[in-house]
Amino acid sequence: MQKRKPDDLGEAGSALWDRLTDDLEFDPWEVEIVEAACRQRDDIALLERVIAAEGVITTGSQGQPRLSAVVTEVRQSRLALAKLLAELRMPSMEEEAGKPMNGASRRAQAAANTRWDRKRKEAEAYGA
Repeated sequence: MQKRKPDDLGEAGSALWDRLTDDLEFDPWEVEIVEAACRQRDDIALLERVIAAEGVITTGSQGQPRLSAVVTEVRQSRLALAKLLAELRMPSMEEEAGKPMNGASRRAQAAANTRWDRKRKEAEAYGA
């Protein structure tokens, strides 16, 4: 199922939407994750613009130089984006290239498959 791209996505979020949905089909609950990831990407782009304009160092309450809170926020936002993208069942580059996966990749893939199988069964049980 593909949902139409949200009209209110910014440039970065829209580009991510296009990259993710050009070749892949997502289930309805995955589309919600894609949308959240795209909105998170827009937030990151905004924070990156603030950092570019203001720099990474700010002045603290006592006049001391300190790391801007925006730097911390963009780092957290990048982690959030990575977690959202990890929730999507996307083929790995190794799989697409036909390369064998290493042990850690196989274990991670097996765990992901188990989680998604459980989510699919739950969704079917609730008529989603």
